[in-house]
Amino acid sequence: MEFLFELLFELAAEGTVELSKSVRVPRPVRFLLIGIIVLFSVAVIGVMLLASIMALKENVFFGIVLLAITLFMLVMGVIRFRETYLKKKAR
Repeated sequence: MEFLFELLFELAAEGTVELSKSVRVPRPVRFLLIGIIVLFSVAVIGVMLLASIMALKENVFFGIVLLAITLFMLVMGVIRFRETYLKKKAR
């Protein structure tokens, strides 16, 4: 059951990313898909940030490590978003 859920989620996530980059898909649909991707990413990073702040109260080392991982994911997500959607087209 876990494998099936993971497979379906992976197909949906990859399909959403590929459709959001396709020029054959109408622009409003692409913007909607990009919004869904961004909202999901922000939600995951937000939950990790909340967990790291709560972990700081219990175990300082684990909280700092989790906070560093969360910040790394945030920075890499912003870089990936800029490379994928905000790159200038060569003429």
